[in-house]
Amino acid sequence: MTAKEFDNEAFYAALERSVKDRGATWKALSQVTGVSQTTLTRMGQGRKPDAASLATLSAWAKINPAHYVAGIDHAESEGPSTLEQIALAVRRDVRLSDAAKQQLMTIVESTYGALATPPAAAASPGNVVK
Repeated sequence: MTAKEFDNEAFYAALERSVKDRGATWKALSQVTGVSQTTLTRMGQGRKPDAASLATLSAWAKINPAHYVAGIDHAESEGPSTLEQIALAVRRDVRLSDAAKQQLMTIVESTYGALATPPAAAASPGNVVK
């Protein structure tokens, strides 16, 4: 199995549009995100960022880096799973301690696992929600 190729140039172009749309500068982007100006310059020269920089820049620009992986049909992707969406909301909740977040996710995962229809059964014609 070969790894799909990340289209760094297209990602950088999207990041550049986001910087311009916000009226920001690369220096300001570096200061806000903590991604070094050197990394941003290298990306502009075609080099790929490290995973942490990619994640940070994606979050700042609200860009899904998965959309820049060649050879994957994103039109058919379902997006984040229900559990991932819940986990994201829980992780972002500033009112919960780390221990409370972990405990809540244990409850949600257990309950969801007990109540959710298995994927093959959910896709069957007789299992339509009305």
